[in-house]
Amino acid sequence: MTHTQTNQSESKKYKVLVAVDFSPSSGRALRRAKSIMGRKPDRIVVLHVIDRDFIERCISSRIGTESHIKKTLFLQSRQRLKEFLREEGMADEPVEEIICEGIPFLEINKKAVEIGADMVIMGNRGNSGDMKTIFFGSTTERVLRFMSRPVLCVPIEEDRKP
Repeated sequence: MTHTQTNQSESKKYKVLVAVDFSPSSGRALRRAKSIMGRKPDRIVVLHVIDRDFIERCISSRIGTESHIKKTLFLQSRQRLKEFLREEGMADEPVEEIICEGIPFLEINKKAVEIGADMVIMGNRGNSGDMKTIFFGSTTERVLRFMSRPVLCVPIEEDRKP
C-alpha cells in the first residue's frame, strides 16, 4: 500500500445509516450503531420515513388537506426524532437527522446510496403489524431484498436466545 492509499483509507469516514420508526427495535438498532461507531469521528445518519400510504389514507379519510397533513406529520416526526435521540442518550451526539416521505423500504435504499452509507442498521421488527406485512414482508425484509449494501438487522431483546 502506498503512502497516498494509506492516507486515503485513514481519512475515509465510515458512514452508517440507521432507519428508525421509534419502535423498541429501532432503539436497539440506534444503540448498536453507537456501539459500533464508538468514539471515532465517523458519521451516523438517522433516517425516519413518513409512509406515503399513511398520508394517502389520511387524505382519503378527509382528516385535512394534503399540505396540512404533511406539515403536521413532518413537525411531529422531527419532535419525535429529537425525543427518541434524547431517550437513547444521543441528543448531544453528532448525528445527521433525515426525515423524508415515501415508501419506507425504497427511501431507505435510496438514502443509503445517496449518502454513500457503508452499512444500514435497522431493527428486525418495527411498528407495523398489518396485513400488508403478512403478504409482502416487513420493511426490513423488503430492504434486504433490494439493498446492495450490508444490512445489520438488530433483534429486540426477547428475540435473543439465552
